[in-house]
Amino acid sequence: MDNVVGPYRILRLINEGGQGSVYLGYDKRLHRRVAIKIYRLPATRAARKQLLREAQIVASIQSPKVVQIHDVIESGTHLAMVMEYVSGCSLEDFLTAVRPSLASVLTVGADVAGALALARQNHIVHGDVKAGNVLIGENGRAKLTDFGISRTTSEGPASRWAAGSLSAVSPEQFLGNTLDERADLFALGALLSRMLCGEQPFFRDGTLDPDLLTKRPPKPLIEIVTGDVELPDPLVNIIDVLLEKDPKNRPKNTRRVRQVLRKVLLSLPLSANNSLLREARPCFRPESPQDIPPLIPKDLGQQGRSALMPSGTAWVRFKHRLKSLRWPARTALALVLVGLLVVPPTMTMRNTVTPVQFAKPRTSTLGDISLPRGVSRDWLVLEVRNALAMQLGNIRIIGPVGAFPVTVIYSRGEPENWNEAPDMVVAMALRCVDSLCVFTVTREQSGARFSRQGVLLANMSLQEWRDIVHNTTLALYR
Repeated sequence: MDNVVGPYRILRLINEGGQGSVYLGYDKRLHRRVAIKIYRLPATRAARKQLLREAQIVASIQSPKVVQIHDVIESGTHLAMVMEYVSGCSLEDFLTAVRPSLASVLTVGADVAGALALARQNHIVHGDVKAGNVLIGENGRAKLTDFGISRTTSEGPASRWAAGSLSAVSPEQFLGNTLDERADLFALGALLSRMLCGEQPFFRDGTLDPDLLTKRPPKPLIEIVTGDVELPDPLVNIIDVLLEKDPKNRPKNTRRVRQVLRKVLLSLPLSANNSLLREARPCFRPESPQDIPPLIPKDLGQQGRSALMPSGTAWVRFKHRLKSLRWPARTALALVLVGLLVVPPTMTMRNTVTPVQFAKPRTSTLGDISLPRGVSRDWLVLEVRNALAMQLGNIRIIGPVGAFPVTVIYSRGEPENWNEAPDMVVAMALRCVDSLCVFTVTREQSGARFSRQGVLLANMSLQEWRDIVHNTTLALYR
């Protein structure tokens, strides 16, 4: 295997599994590490198109609770998913070495439930919610990864789910029935049970017991968990409901699950906050300086050219002379090409302006929360406006909200363009509870309404807030 995948350099192997190998890579354009999972493409053309479509759907999910997909690269025989690299450890490694506290269990459960809620919004069933597919990052939060066997809920049949892990399999999945999001909720219940008691609820002697999975209830948690851990009744009850054999008896979505997990977590002492980071840090993978390629002189890397004249046709020699030009000559040639090829289309595009009206942002906060310095209603409007400009090009603000500089006000007290009809109306809302904020952006255009949400944490940097606001806004067009 070569050590490059498209523009990404392969540094080392991270993990090798049944579905494909995961490598640590380096994006030399953005100077960041990435995780690259390589799959072998199916034999048939229809199956390949389906896999690519699923990869595009997964890549559209934008949330700090889900490992982000940066790129999808296809060759004749393989597919590479280029993902966010999460330094830290997997939940599997953590559970192998540490018995987590109740607070850590609730934190992981809430983050995974939040990721499944986003998957449900995109009509995706993960199909393999297990400890090995949950990553714990250096911020002390959990991320769900590896949607490699994900399927949209509009799809059937059972045989396509055979790749799922036995530790995450639901009764209907094991029996070959059609699945929906409630299969993932069953796997979440099994994961919560394992984190609390240290063993798989449907395993006996390290092996899945099919009769126990499909027919008999598991042993009650209160009989397994040691006496030094007091399990709140709401938590025990919600896990019991998640592990119902019949999907119809489970919750239809994660809303109730997240409510219970948050309520129990808030009832714990403040000293339990950030327990996941403290407990998981000893399990974090050691980061090596060799994981980042050494730097070479910039002029050699970007400007170095061979000084030897190649043999071959006149076209080959012309290309060599072109590459050998110094930067002043290249700049002059580039300006001529821009004048001939780029300027006319650009002038045409500049004449297209989209009138946009912003509604006044709605904000609400509950609890004692300190947002990053600089975050305000005006800041939200400005960042959304910048994201829209990236998507649409020139935009004109209708009305006073979002006008930077503010539209000129005449003596009658109205802006010059007050009565102009906008092509699009954009609304924003920011709701914060304790350290968690949900940003919602909506656009109404041509009678259609599109809405997206992004989750932010109060302890994130201003740049991280900016990135999430931008990505959430751009997602309106995906």
